[in-house]
Amino acid sequence: MEIYVLVDISLRYLQAKKNKIMNIITKILIVLILTSISLHKAFSQEISEENFLKIDKEMLEDYEHAMSKISSFYELHPEKIDSLLIVSAQIEKMYNKKLTETTIKFASVPSGFDNLYRQRLMIPKDVLLDVLKKLPKEMQESDYGKSIKFHIDSKQIEIGDDFYNFQATDSDGNPFQLSSLNGKDIFLLYGGLGCIQENGRTLLKNFHNTMDKDNFKIVVFNSCSNIEELKALKTQYQLDFIFVDDFKKDHSPMKIIYGAQSTPTCFAINKNGIITNKFLGLPETELDKLRKASR
Repeated sequence: MEIYVLVDISLRYLQAKKNKIMNIITKILIVLILTSISLHKAFSQEISEENFLKIDKEMLEDYEHAMSKISSFYELHPEKIDSLLIVSAQIEKMYNKKLTETTIKFASVPSGFDNLYRQRLMIPKDVLLDVLKKLPKEMQESDYGKSIKFHIDSKQIEIGDDFYNFQATDSDGNPFQLSSLNGKDIFLLYGGLGCIQENGRTLLKNFHNTMDKDNFKIVVFNSCSNIEELKALKTQYQLDFIFVDDFKKDHSPMKIIYGAQSTPTCFAINKNGIITNKFLGLPETELDKLRKASR
């Protein structure tokens, strides 16, 4: 039985029950998601680019369909947001687990190998190294192979660590180092200004306007190919932030050492250069905490 069928059936029950019963069925739904999602038959098929792309597409469609059902139910019952967030998190966890398993199995085909890099944060480093060592030499020595090895050999930034002083170029074409902002509070975003849409950009802009701009800086590390793209990006968004890039895209040391894959991935850095928080997306509550802490 596919994931969206389980979600559809369970959510129909959810709609029909009152609060106490709804909570029980929510728990049942989580169990169903964790235990009853079918393994794709393609796991027994030939390891090929075509099969990987097919499985990847099917899993994504199942995931998106399930999340759509959750969204539809939320529109009818917004008071159930807490329960629905739990269900959504379990769906995403299962999707990522199966995507990681598929990626490892199909790592020897081009798209599977590329995805091995994108899934690197989901895979224990010893497992990742074992997978890499079993791949053909030319794959190990490719750009993605070298970047996977660099990830394995590097310590990713965690809360409480000193910031990594990456080198980049700003949107005016000048060399940039994060250490040039020593003594200031920094809010560092790895990309994502497009992902957060207009509402998110407005939220970030209003947050920035409430801060002491002499002692607080927002730095956006982008994923552009050249300085012209970086300039165009700053012009497009018209935000008074520091836009920087090293133009290495997936193979950027910043991206690998900061453990940034999803956009935006955000880091709060205090005046002493210590990472005080890391989070995905742009949570308004975290911005409020930063605003209060600066006062």
